[in-house]
Amino acid sequence: MKWILVIILAIVLQQFLPWWSIAIAGFIYGFFIQQSAKTAFINGFFGIFMFWGSVAGYVYYVNNGLLAGLLADLMYMPPGILMVALTGVTGGLIAGLSSLSGKYLRDLSHLQISPLEEK
Repeated sequence: MKWILVIILAIVLQQFLPWWSIAIAGFIYGFFIQQSAKTAFINGFFGIFMFWGSVAGYVYYVNNGLLAGLLADLMYMPPGILMVALTGVTGGLIAGLSSLSGKYLRDLSHLQISPLEEK
């Protein structure tokens, strides 16, 4: 459930910054929460996958798949809900790798910043 922190950070940052603020959210999460590398990547990936996937799913539903169909045509892909999944996976990979980077920077700095530890 720590991945909810990534979603909250991403929502706050995306109010003021462009789309790539999800990388900043993932990095902050990975740096301040003590966890293994595997857990850092999975939580960062899953948090933004859920966030971006749900937003893309909402847009898909509201405009009856019109935007997803146009983007699929642009990328020579079959139209449909596949674009929603691709959006979630793209955001998830960006956030997962940035969470992993934050975790590794924390390990390099040898700082004890947060009392939260993986159980």
